[in-house]
Amino acid sequence: MQKSEKKFQRASGRSAEGADDRVSLLGLSLRTTIGVYPEERRVFRDLEADVRLSVGLGAAGRSDDLADTVDYASLAERLRAVAAASRFRLLEALAEALAAEALRDPRVGAVEIALRKPGAVPDALAEVRIVRRRGRAVR
Repeated sequence: MQKSEKKFQRASGRSAEGADDRVSLLGLSLRTTIGVYPEERRVFRDLEADVRLSVGLGAAGRSDDLADTVDYASLAERLRAVAAASRFRLLEALAEALAAEALRDPRVGAVEIALRKPGAVPDALAEVRIVRRRGRAVR
């Protein structure tokens, strides 16, 4: 288990049942306007996101009913809409907005968002990663 995964588990506010349960969207494509420099702000940019939710999946496992879990297709649509409507300068700000959207579902105890901005740094992939949990203020 990676160090960031351990931190996410501690931050998730897990219950005994489903303590390690996750719903994830990996490699989610987001189109947005983002950047500090004027040339960045004139065009849409494609970002890549990994979204990991801490959510108990026991009820869905027993019922086999979509209503008992997070609908990841619906979540992907909502996250894409947040990104498309935003005009943030920083990946950090967009990550906060995406985390807030994911936490609107009361079943989600915590969310980890990783945002990658291809081409931001020559010969590297810029990434911002945050973890937010329900009921905790952001510093």
